[in-house]
Amino acid sequence: MGKNSRQRRDARRRAHGTAPRPSAGAPDAGTVTEADLVELISRAARYASAAPRAAGPRIRHLNDLAATAESVQLNPASLVVGEVLSRISRAWEHGWQPQELVHAVRRHTSASVAGWAARAVLVDARRSDAMQQAPGVWRAQLSLLADRHDGSTTLLSPDGDASEAQWVVALVGLDFLRGLPRSQMLVPPPSQWGRARRPASMRTSEEHAKTIVRVRALLAKAESTEFAPEAEALTAKAQDIMTRHAIDEALLADDAGDPVDVQGIRVLIDHPYALEKARLLDVVSRANRTRAVWNDFASSMTLLGVPTDLEQVEMLFTSALVQATRAMTQAGQEARPSAGERSSSFRKAFLSAYATRIGERLTESSAEAATAYGSDLVPVFQRQAEAIDEEFERLFPHVTSGSRRATFDARGWDAGMRAADAAVLPAGSIEG
Repeated sequence: MGKNSRQRRDARRRAHGTAPRPSAGAPDAGTVTEADLVELISRAARYASAAPRAAGPRIRHLNDLAATAESVQLNPASLVVGEVLSRISRAWEHGWQPQELVHAVRRHTSASVAGWAARAVLVDARRSDAMQQAPGVWRAQLSLLADRHDGSTTLLSPDGDASEAQWVVALVGLDFLRGLPRSQMLVPPPSQWGRARRPASMRTSEEHAKTIVRVRALLAKAESTEFAPEAEALTAKAQDIMTRHAIDEALLADDAGDPVDVQGIRVLIDHPYALEKARLLDVVSRANRTRAVWNDFASSMTLLGVPTDLEQVEMLFTSALVQATRAMTQAGQEARPSAGERSSSFRKAFLSAYATRIGERLTESSAEAATAYGSDLVPVFQRQAEAIDEEFERLFPHVTSGSRRATFDARGWDAGMRAADAAVLPAGSIEG
């Protein structure tokens, strides 16, 4: 600790020397133990989460104790930060990844707590040298978080001068992490970094790169056009190209005797209408031979499949969601103010109908492309499906499939079908 810091702490210590305790029996700096601090922090965290306005006296007491603490072990701010970083490290070993953890924090708390959690994740990444040691997908997520959040390494001032708002954010973040459930392990956690990595089965080639560029161009056109039939035709064409490419990849791998490389990714789903968006992702997933599972707590979908198919699903879903959102917004703008086209029920029905029709179109396009390859493709896809099912059962042994019954706004359903140029069909099912 530098000279100036010591002087500031000594001044605060003198100032806090006669400060009244927040309640009778509350330990002061002279008698407090680490166990006392843990209990005080736990109480403050519960108040910060459930009734933040009532947390003030407890937070002021924690600041008083931080200002007069003689060691890190007896500094409540340091203990909070230390436990947060420890629980983040534990989350990685329980299957969580950087972006999805911050996404879940945002889902259950607030934007300010999520931003603070992102900074904590980046602090943890610097400690573990993640940008040098972690797999590529992990490093990419950290880069995205770093682009969106400041790189401050001070999560909570240990000198007793943190504001009440800063304490509330930190305590709410801690309270959330204490209740964090386990997730499925899709990427090696930090404890396994540095070991031999499993090579990806996707064959990086000039042909693959050209295919991706071509598909992205088609999807960009689909997203920019104002005409729903044209958008769907372009999306179906992109599906056809990617399906043929995926089939070529599968046949090449099979001829070479390569084992089926089943991988998993998570797609984060934003609110509102998260379940309806998840339905859209589910139908795109089914049309491309992958399996999807909805996680309501994390507001995300886990996809299992071979790498080429997973890449295809991500691209098509992103594009389809852009198109659906634009069409839904346009339907609301064109309607009479009293027509109800801007209601929540209308938009849910719209997205559900849109997902149903898009699923039909993509499935038809995929089947047509597969037919051109004849019977040689059947055993190849069968082996892929068996490998995917085996991994699915390993990761999700207690998950079953089922359709979700719902009552839809008739105008929203009709508008969604018109936007997708389709007949009425029941909403797709989601495994979860």
